[in-house]
Amino acid sequence: MTSSPVKPLSPQEWEALIDDYNNGGGHLRRSGPVFELCLSSLHRKDLPFPLKLHILTFLEQHSLSLFPADSSSSSFFFRLFESLRSVIQSPTDPFSFKDQFLISTTSAFILLLNVDNDDLNNYPLSGLVELLLTIINRPNHGLDRQTRGVACECLRQLELAFPCLLSEITPHLWALCQSERTHVAQSYVLLLSTLVYNIVKLKPPDSNIISISNATIPLIPFNVPRFLIDRDEHSGGDFVWKEEISYKDLRRLIAFLLEWPLNLTPFGLLEFMSTTIPVAEEMELQASLLRVQFSGLLYTYDPLLCHAFLEMYSKFLDSFDGQDLDVANRLLLMTKECQHHLIFRLLGLHWLLGFIGLLVNKDLGKKRRILEMSLSFYPTLFDSLSLKALKLDLLAYCSVISNSGDANVVKGAEGGMEVFEVKLFEDSLVSMSAFKWLPPWSTETAVVFRTFHKLLIGASPHSDTGSSSSHSVVESNIFHTLQWMLVDSTSEYQGLVSVVLAFINRLLGCDKHRWLGDNLVETLDEHLLRKLKIGYRLGSYFPLFEIIAENNKVSPGGLLEILMKFLLFLVERHGPDTGLKSWGQGSKVLGVCRTMLIHHHSSSLFLGLSRLLAFTCLHFPDLEVRDNSRFYLRMLVCIPGKKLKHILNTGEKLPGMSPSTKSNSFFSLQSPRSSYDLKKSHSIASYIHVERLIPLLVKQSWSLSFSNLGISCSKPIYLEGGIRDNEPAATEETEIGTSTSTSIITKTDETHQQQEPLRVMDSKISEMIRVLRRHFSFIPDYRHMPGLKIKILCSLRFDSEAFSHEWAVNIKDALPAIYATVLNFTSSAPYGSIPSYLVPFLVGQPPKNDCFSGETCNSVDIIMPVENGCGDGKNSFEAPVVIQLEPREPMPGLVDVFIETNGDNGQIIRGQLHSISVGIEDMFLKAIIPEDIEGEVVPGYRLDLFNALWEACGTSSITGRETFVLRGGKGIAAINGTRTGKYGEGWRDIEGHSLEG
Repeated sequence: MTSSPVKPLSPQEWEALIDDYNNGGGHLRRSGPVFELCLSSLHRKDLPFPLKLHILTFLEQHSLSLFPADSSSSSFFFRLFESLRSVIQSPTDPFSFKDQFLISTTSAFILLLNVDNDDLNNYPLSGLVELLLTIINRPNHGLDRQTRGVACECLRQLELAFPCLLSEITPHLWALCQSERTHVAQSYVLLLSTLVYNIVKLKPPDSNIISISNATIPLIPFNVPRFLIDRDEHSGGDFVWKEEISYKDLRRLIAFLLEWPLNLTPFGLLEFMSTTIPVAEEMELQASLLRVQFSGLLYTYDPLLCHAFLEMYSKFLDSFDGQDLDVANRLLLMTKECQHHLIFRLLGLHWLLGFIGLLVNKDLGKKRRILEMSLSFYPTLFDSLSLKALKLDLLAYCSVISNSGDANVVKGAEGGMEVFEVKLFEDSLVSMSAFKWLPPWSTETAVVFRTFHKLLIGASPHSDTGSSSSHSVVESNIFHTLQWMLVDSTSEYQGLVSVVLAFINRLLGCDKHRWLGDNLVETLDEHLLRKLKIGYRLGSYFPLFEIIAENNKVSPGGLLEILMKFLLFLVERHGPDTGLKSWGQGSKVLGVCRTMLIHHHSSSLFLGLSRLLAFTCLHFPDLEVRDNSRFYLRMLVCIPGKKLKHILNTGEKLPGMSPSTKSNSFFSLQSPRSSYDLKKSHSIASYIHVERLIPLLVKQSWSLSFSNLGISCSKPIYLEGGIRDNEPAATEETEIGTSTSTSIITKTDETHQQQEPLRVMDSKISEMIRVLRRHFSFIPDYRHMPGLKIKILCSLRFDSEAFSHEWAVNIKDALPAIYATVLNFTSSAPYGSIPSYLVPFLVGQPPKNDCFSGETCNSVDIIMPVENGCGDGKNSFEAPVVIQLEPREPMPGLVDVFIETNGDNGQIIRGQLHSISVGIEDMFLKAIIPEDIEGEVVPGYRLDLFNALWEACGTSSITGRETFVLRGGKGIAAINGTRTGKYGEGWRDIEGHSLEG
């Protein structure tokens, strides 16, 4: 039963199918129909050729999934081959389509035959090779020369996939190479060179080759060699060269190939040399033939050709003897020619580094010439940083190999090889001297210290298991020079401390070079400490003090001496403006003392460290540092050394503690991780309270908005606002107050205001305006300076019973307490930045109706005595809190309160408390009194000010557009309001008394 024909696809459907396979959806389709569609579409006349090229590429990429894995795959190969043959023979198909068909079919054959190569006779491999040979067997044919070149490349890939596949037709291919005169001759030559390479390296024993120059079998028809079909019979034997093949003819063939390098492109020449040089090695040809043909490659400007020459040079070192210095000079010249691309110059340095490695192991004379050339390796000022890094690597390598050189025969080494080595090192850093003042994270600093590391470990590589090399490095001049350079640079530029520390830690972390790190630490202790100046900048050197204190091979005397001087300086300079400097620096000193206690014997520390700690206990200005030093002093005096180290090390090994890499201060010992419970923090507002000391007069909800008093408005817009009481209003109300509105505008905007005609003022209005101007001149402009601030007095308390129930605290013996409480405030109202408030210590309120037991009263009396036994001691359990606001507008609102505190058992308690209401009465401040008004005149000034504001809010004609300059002189204010006010019943006496005051 025959299957139904497959429906052809449109171009759009082909694009969708290709995208489906490329996106991984090809497994959902059957391989057979897709392959049928590909073959049928390749012969359709209605499809454009670009789409056919895409179909060929698709067939090549997905050949493994499109061809079945069973025995029926051979039929697919035959059908694909017949399609290729019909396209090649078609006179209408373009050459580009034919070329791509050849490439895709050859690629599919190679891929699938390498997967299933049991029997090559089942596949049309011989037919494909025969078709390709037919194409190339038309030398000098101009129309299809590009197709002939593609066919040669396909045959070359088949020869690489199946070695010696074309070995029996070598004479025919040689004849075709000799006949071809077009640019496609490069493809013929590369095919022949690949074939010769396989014949020489992999010649099977039962070949039919009798002579390379004379053909014994025809070119067409082509048959696959027998040894490729019966692979099992020859799998155990090695491919060897047979003497029955004319060795003389083979040399003639190689001589013919060596005449072609000048006619090849750079990529073709690279492929040509990859096959020709191994053949020359195998046949033991004279390397002078290769030197004559390929020496000019080094003087080209193509990196590929230079690389090919150096590959050849590395295999024939003896043949190029005498040209070593010329090659090195040419490579050095490449790195200095600025017109080259940076990558080419970097490659030149890499090649030069490898080239020097080849030469220095041969004889002393070549090493001497390289050392003389090293004076030309210095990086220049305008070299890129990558070039400088590689040139420093070269100089470091030359410095290492100079240790075994003869100083008397090296030009420039009159003072000895060690002097020459030091000079080489110092001069190489001239163009990199900026690393001293650059930030520690700069790349240039990293490059310099990378060079330092190479200099130190170059003479003592990891492959050298002996320790004598490390000792010789420590005793060398270059090591001493590097030590002094690090000491001088670090003492002068404190930014290098972190880099030097990382450099030393890298050496200490290596078992091979740990001794170098120890010597550097000893040098810092002996020479750096005495150069440091006592001052606050000494704190930046404490990381180095830590690494000195950790090294038990270094005597702690020098470090204790400079720490004692630093403490004297801190005590003398302490003052009211010191801030936290004394605490921070003192803590760092104690951290270094702790490190010395851990890593040194107590006997070597006792005298100096006890004096330092005793001085700190008696004279240091910070209480916490004094207490900690007293703690360390008692441990030093009372606890034996081993037990003391065990105690100090225990903190870093306790479960629940994060390890500390460096104990830079006393507080580097991590505390146990806090037991922060999110669920418990949601309910803290029920037992921790922040309340106003003076409650608001009216519980009210405000809706207040300010008008846009821009001068571009044609009509004035007055203040609109409203008050809505949550409680019933009083029955009797009297209007006696005022409501004013002021707007602030800049002086630059004032010039654009519409000018009004001059007005005539009487003495009363003039006096009123004078009073208002004087009043506004004391009001700060909050945009350019701190504005008016208001304070809301509150109290903080918490209930002991609810707190103990929530946090599992026992209150039978003592009341719970919270420590280091921080209150943070935020608000959506325009109150500016609200500062936090700190409460150091607070005891919880005792349970209600509980007259303290004797023990409880005693515990509370220690903190704040409560008089009269069980009398009113409420204030003893409350802490005052001040909320400081800087309102931009007189607007009521809410202040959100967030708390973060610590419990008795180390719990961290954080969460949100109830908000604090800000009322309009909080915005009323007393008028600012001028300095020249004192005593009995103050009430009169306030009365005149009140009358002036009242009259100004009465009618706009009194002040008109009069503006008043604010404090600072950068802003002005205008009055725009009405006489409105409200008195509630029962509040008249209170407010009237306030107005009289």
